[in-house]
Amino acid sequence: MISIVVVNWNSGPLLERCVRSLLEHAAGCEVLAVDNASKDESLGFLASLPEVVVIRNCENVGFAAACNTGWRRSKGDLVLFLNPDAEALPGAVARLSEPLEGNSAVWAAGGLLAGNRRQGNLGPRRFPTEASVAAEMFFLDEAWPGNPWTNRYRPAMLAADSAVEVDQPAAACLLVRRSALEATGGFDESFAPVWFEDVDFCKRIRDRGGRIVFQPAAQFPHYGGFSVEQLGYGDFLRHYGTNQIRYFARHHGKRAAARVRMMIGAGMFLRSIVSLLIPLARGCSRPASARTFWRAGCCFVSGREIFE
Repeated sequence: MISIVVVNWNSGPLLERCVRSLLEHAAGCEVLAVDNASKDESLGFLASLPEVVVIRNCENVGFAAACNTGWRRSKGDLVLFLNPDAEALPGAVARLSEPLEGNSAVWAAGGLLAGNRRQGNLGPRRFPTEASVAAEMFFLDEAWPGNPWTNRYRPAMLAADSAVEVDQPAAACLLVRRSALEATGGFDESFAPVWFEDVDFCKRIRDRGGRIVFQPAAQFPHYGGFSVEQLGYGDFLRHYGTNQIRYFARHHGKRAAARVRMMIGAGMFLRSIVSLLIPLARGCSRPASARTFWRAGCCFVSGREIFE
C-alpha cells in the first residue's frame, strides 16, 4: 500500500484540491493530512472526508518534522510526500511507484511537477557545490546561462518518456520506501521551518548506496511559490540561506560552510545594490527589497549563521 502525506500550513483551497485529486486518482492509497497549526479554514472540508487521517500539530513544527510525524503514523510500505499546492493526475501515483516495484536498490522516486512560468526549472538537480552557489549568488546564472556549474547543478528537463537516476528530486513530490525512511531516520528536523531538508535527505540516501529515480511520466500539476508567499521574502532569504549553510556544514565541513556563508552574504549585498540602482535609474524611490537584501547580507557576513 502507498501512504500519502500532505503537510499543510495555511494552504487555503489548495489543500482541498490536492486531497480531492488524491481520493479520485489514487484510490486505495492511505491519505494523511498533517497540519502545522494553521490559522485559516483550510481543514474545514476534511470533516466530510472521514477516510482522510488528520493530524493536528499544536504549533508549526516545520516541514521536516511534520513529514516525519506523517510517515511514522502511516501504514504503507511506500510513502509519498506531496505538497498541498500540487495535484495528482489520473495514474500519476501508480506510475511514480513503478521504478520501486521489484527493484530494492531504488529507495525513492520523484515525479514531474508541472509548474507555471513563476517557478522556473522544477526538474531534479544534482547536489549543490560551492561553485553552483557562487554562480547563483553572483548572477553568473543570468550573465552566462550556459556556464558549466549551473548546467551541472540544474540540468535541462529530462525527456518525458524516460525514468532516470538522479541526485535529488524535489520533496514537493517524493515517493520513498518505508525501509529507507527507517534506515535514515527520515528528514532532519533541524532544517526548519523549510528548505534543504529534502537535499539533505536525498544526500543521506545516496551516501548509504540507495538509488533515486526521476519518473517524468508521473505528472503532478504544481502551483508553486506558496511557502515564500506565506513566510514573506525576508524570512525566506534568512531560512533558505541558513539551511543552505547547514547543509554544507553537514556534508562538506565547517570550512566549506564558512565560504558558502560569505558568498551568500556578499550576494545579498550585491542584490541590495542592484535592487536600489535599477529603480533609481528609472526615477523610482528606493524599494523595500534593497533594505531586505542588506539586512540579510549583514546577518550572514556577521557570522551569526554558524553551525556545529
